[in-house]
Amino acid sequence: MPEKILLVGPVNGRLKDLVSKVSAIQSKHGPFTSLFILGDLFHPSPADSLLAQQTDLLSNKLHLPIPTYFYQGTTPLSPAVAEAVATAATQPQKDVPQGLVKVAENLFWARGKSGVFVTKQGFRVAFVGGVWDSAKFTLGIEGEAQFDAETWYESEAQLEQDEQEAHITPATIHRLLAHPSFRLPSTPSSHLPSSQASNGTAKPGTLAAARASASATQARQAAQDAALNILTSRPPIDLLLTNCWPTGITLFSTTDPLGGLPDSTARMWGSPALARLASHACPRYHFSLAPSSATPLQDLPVGIEQDTLDMGAFWERAPYVTDLSSHLGEQRQLLDATPAGRRQLEGLKVVTRFVSLARFANEKKRRWFLALNLSPAGGQEAQAVVVPGNATQTPYFTPGPPGRGQNGKRSTAAVQGGGDMDSGPNFRFQEPRNKRQKAEAGSAEIPPPGYICRICNVEGHYIRACPSKQEQPPHPSSTSTATTSTEGRGVVQVKSQMPLPAVLPVKPSFTPHARPMIPVGPSNCWFCLSNPSVTKSLIVSIGAESYLVFPKGAFVDASISRVPADAAHLLVVPLSHTSNLLPRTHPVLAADAGDATEEEGQRTRAEMEATKAGVRAIWARTGHAMLEWTLVRVRTSSRMTHFQTQLVALLQSVVAERNVGQALDDALTAIPTHAGVLRAQADIDAFFSLHHAEEGEQLDGYFHLALHDDAEGSAGKKEWLVPLTVRDRFPVQFVRSTLAKLFELPHLADWKTSAVQESEQVEKERSAQFRKMLSS
Repeated sequence: MPEKILLVGPVNGRLKDLVSKVSAIQSKHGPFTSLFILGDLFHPSPADSLLAQQTDLLSNKLHLPIPTYFYQGTTPLSPAVAEAVATAATQPQKDVPQGLVKVAENLFWARGKSGVFVTKQGFRVAFVGGVWDSAKFTLGIEGEAQFDAETWYESEAQLEQDEQEAHITPATIHRLLAHPSFRLPSTPSSHLPSSQASNGTAKPGTLAAARASASATQARQAAQDAALNILTSRPPIDLLLTNCWPTGITLFSTTDPLGGLPDSTARMWGSPALARLASHACPRYHFSLAPSSATPLQDLPVGIEQDTLDMGAFWERAPYVTDLSSHLGEQRQLLDATPAGRRQLEGLKVVTRFVSLARFANEKKRRWFLALNLSPAGGQEAQAVVVPGNATQTPYFTPGPPGRGQNGKRSTAAVQGGGDMDSGPNFRFQEPRNKRQKAEAGSAEIPPPGYICRICNVEGHYIRACPSKQEQPPHPSSTSTATTSTEGRGVVQVKSQMPLPAVLPVKPSFTPHARPMIPVGPSNCWFCLSNPSVTKSLIVSIGAESYLVFPKGAFVDASISRVPADAAHLLVVPLSHTSNLLPRTHPVLAADAGDATEEEGQRTRAEMEATKAGVRAIWARTGHAMLEWTLVRVRTSSRMTHFQTQLVALLQSVVAERNVGQALDDALTAIPTHAGVLRAQADIDAFFSLHHAEEGEQLDGYFHLALHDDAEGSAGKKEWLVPLTVRDRFPVQFVRSTLAKLFELPHLADWKTSAVQESEQVEKERSAQFRKMLSS
């Protein structure tokens, strides 16, 4: 069962305020089972009023409403608190998890400047206390032997000595790197070929050389098995708590000021030692603190705002994905060759969310707490990770595949690929593969998870192996073929490039019905509510003729939209299963008048327009423009589609700054179509009123796009329409791919890569929230 937990920024001794505010949160949003304090719970040098609160808390005169966990902040514990901890440690610690000391009722101290403890609910929490001082850390690491997690050890006296230091020391970091949850396979020497692994003294071709090669192979296999065992047996970290950002955490995050780095210097914040810890731990959540006045001067970036130093900063980074299989070397390719191995590799992907919290109850009301509804990872069965639609690749170094990336360069792998340089952002820079490589790459019978055959819409096989696929007879070509027979060698076809006589028709560039139409009815249509597979929790409202629904894989990002309830992408869909809402006399419907009657079509159009107007009004009140688009293909679609109009909210400031209207216009102009792009309202209205097409042309549908922007100084409404003939090809993902490129959000180009897995309850609550906004 998920547990509610609460995380709070540095309290600095304001304990009565903490009790008051946490009690209010508990009564309104609880019950919470745990409260974690980042940084200083007690003030390092408390005044009389704060000292009195400290005394009351330690003597159980002041009671915390939730079990509260704290660790070392910017300084070692004050004498009074240290004495209370030491006294409590000598008492029987009944039902207190290992590594914790119960100092007072509902108050637990995490021993050591760094460490890992597990709460009663099963949450595994790693923490790092102290401030980051690069000069002192460098001084401390000089002269130390090379760190080895296998052999590292510290005594109780060394642990206590580290607690007395205010800054992060090498021991603070090594203590965690040696913990099983942080362990990674050692440098993959096992990737060397067996000829390099042998001692080189045996003469090639002799029995000694064969034995040496076999021994090296066994050793390499044992090392690979050990590496896989280390990764699969790591106890997962639920929370990582640090007093300082890790270096590089802003890499691959949005640069848009609306998206929100908290300070112009934020990209220079952080500790490389903590970045190393974070890359090893791969926690589900990493909570941290911005620089403060306690940060040494040499580690403060020039130009940082004083408000940031005084009150901290709230910043929530887009989730990032770490692929631990990048540490497996050549074994990764072996596992990827089997379905069971691919499932094992999927289990080695981890999604991490980084959050920076501001100081507790600060004057500028920067966000200082965060509540989570979370289940401990240790109690869950191993399953494939669900990658959020806005996830990025890891900002930290990961090793590349064997033979690549071993020179210390940063890997730029895709979100799904971890350290694979042959995928993701680098695919365009590859050398073209030869035919043998392509054949080998396509020889696997089982596609990767998430692959769906576009012919039968079923997982488990590639398109080329689809049982519904039919071989099509060759169509007449504009080039003639001559057939000759050679004895015993079958038939040889020879193409002639000689032009055909002028009287003969030329093959069109696109042949209608090149593959059979696959009928789609209400039972297997994604948008028919009678289909039991439809996700009902995404539906916002249902009218007499149409309904409003959230899509799967929404085009939503904090840098381009800030709509309440995250309702920045919606679909308006007719209840009836129809591919269009055109008048029955329209030339597009010459061969297929559709399923909807003329009267029903008029009612549906009117209701859908009213729904769009309501959504547009809500978005306009929150400073958003509305982009709507519809694509209709009646004859050339391989699957008859259910008519739908997509609506996306874009911040008016973003529309103006990125000149969205012009970008869409340029992209439409670049698509070669027979009729071109209609922009004048009169021309668009005339298309929808057509009764016949131009001679020799067979209309197939249209693409309609409109941008509604009510911002002051804007054009108000821009509209485009592209009539489509059976000869025209039009990209289904045109709007998404254009906007994704414009906004530098490539993961949003396809709905499948931007889909976010949410619980049904969360989806229902979001739908209800926006439904209430529509009705108000």
